[in-house]
Amino acid sequence: MGNAALTPEQERKVLESAMQLASTRELGDISVDQLARACGISAFNIVRHYHSKEKILEAVLQRELQLIAGAVPSPELRFPTETLRDELQVLAKVILLEYRQRLPFLGKLLGEAMRNPAVGEILYRTFVQQGRLLFTEFLKLRKERGELRKEVDIEAAAAMFLAALTGILLVVEVFGGKQVEKLDDERLVRELTNVFLHGVTEP
Repeated sequence: MGNAALTPEQERKVLESAMQLASTRELGDISVDQLARACGISAFNIVRHYHSKEKILEAVLQRELQLIAGAVPSPELRFPTETLRDELQVLAKVILLEYRQRLPFLGKLLGEAMRNPAVGEILYRTFVQQGRLLFTEFLKLRKERGELRKEVDIEAAAAMFLAALTGILLVVEVFGGKQVEKLDDERLVRELTNVFLHGVTEP
């Protein structure tokens, strides 16, 4: 991002502080000065490094996506006895856990995205789309191994799986569903995986 004014440790402090502030306040109400006080780094250096609040938001989302991806077990760690169903269920549980830990931030961000199309575009391009591409790569490898049908559209399949999983979580946890019923993670993961695989695995 231009001339690097911040060290990696300073970047971490800025982005963690930005996420914490965004979890409790409206994005439009957060100033660079407030962020500077929260992370202990001068506003001048923050602006010099990121240039704008939009770039800070992009960096926060990129970092959070990297952290979520890093929590997913590597494909090379799959045991010989494990199936694609086992792997998808582990992946789904990790995604639910990682999203749930970020619900205050994601809830605020979704609310802002509905009011401000520019924020919605950043959220979609930086977090949703890039997350889908990572999962598409996961499915691509399984397709090359012959675990998926040759004609399956893996990008569309990735989008549907992630949308179903995260959509249900957000509706229940953010949009009031938890006031009516508790989300059964085990049931959700099991049935979503079964429905998904029924349409893409070899008969």
